[in-house]
Amino acid sequence: MPSVSILLPFRNAASSLDEAIGSMVRQSFTEWELLLVDNASNDASAAVAHDWSQRDPRIRMIHEPTIGIAHALNTGLGQTHAPLIARMDADDISHPERLARQVEYMNAHPEVGVLGTCTRFETTVEKSSGMQWFVQWQNTLLTPRDHYVKRFVDAPVAHPTVMFRSELVDRCGGYDTGPLPEDHELWLRWMHHGVRFAKLPRELVIWNDHAGRLSRTHANYSVDAFFTTKAKWIAIWLARKLTGRPVVIAGTSSLCQGRTAMLEAEGVHISAFTDVRKREVPGYSFIPHNALPPSGEAFIISFISQRGTGDRIAAYLISRGLVEGEDFILAA
Repeated sequence: MPSVSILLPFRNAASSLDEAIGSMVRQSFTEWELLLVDNASNDASAAVAHDWSQRDPRIRMIHEPTIGIAHALNTGLGQTHAPLIARMDADDISHPERLARQVEYMNAHPEVGVLGTCTRFETTVEKSSGMQWFVQWQNTLLTPRDHYVKRFVDAPVAHPTVMFRSELVDRCGGYDTGPLPEDHELWLRWMHHGVRFAKLPRELVIWNDHAGRLSRTHANYSVDAFFTTKAKWIAIWLARKLTGRPVVIAGTSSLCQGRTAMLEAEGVHISAFTDVRKREVPGYSFIPHNALPPSGEAFIISFISQRGTGDRIAAYLISRGLVEGEDFILAA
């Protein structure tokens, strides 16, 4: 029985698949099985995968005709045999020590259910500062608390870096196949069920950004898809967490108001808005930022999305005695 089942779905990835598979075969940790899930490819990808499966008995090829990475991943999950499952993408590269270091950590920390690694960002896209900033932000989140309190900002861990315990699938469910970011939805749902996330502080995966990457091209990863997913899980979390405290939205722009409407559609009652400048929002109270209630008396959700602003908002609220994750969250 393998110790780790590696899930690598692919669709039309002939130009990168061989190198991605090779990086897993060259792992210093050898007690693994690799499941190559062909998601209805119509290029040479299937031939590449088939060739590898003939050369190494630890490699199996699986076919999933329904197009969609969540479908491919769920099919793969149904055929894994190991207590630990590792993800890998067809256009990325894993460091030879990746699995060894992750297995070592998971064995030493039974309280952690999902373990990612830091990533090295490489791109062929000229305008990619946003993606690069996102990777740098992810790489700063290391502890279970880091991942938990920042989970509504964006996906706190890179999907192709993770290793997780297979029992989580039975306990908390697999990938949602709806029109949403399947990885972020999974992380939010699993964290809601108490799963602890962590990250190794070393770049053990090369995240290869390119113009055709799904995160750039597919509607499931659009801003609206992310915020619809976040609004649902914020509402579920607040229903369990709040005990009569009013909810205050930080940010009065039209964008923030639109995101507030998405949250209200999920049943969250909004009492007031706050901002650094007074800007009344019809139908709501306005609280100046320097007059916000003390810890325990309200819950603040920041929808302000300018790059770097979230950190300044968090620092300001913490300076006033508020606790991130208990009195406020950043959700943009």
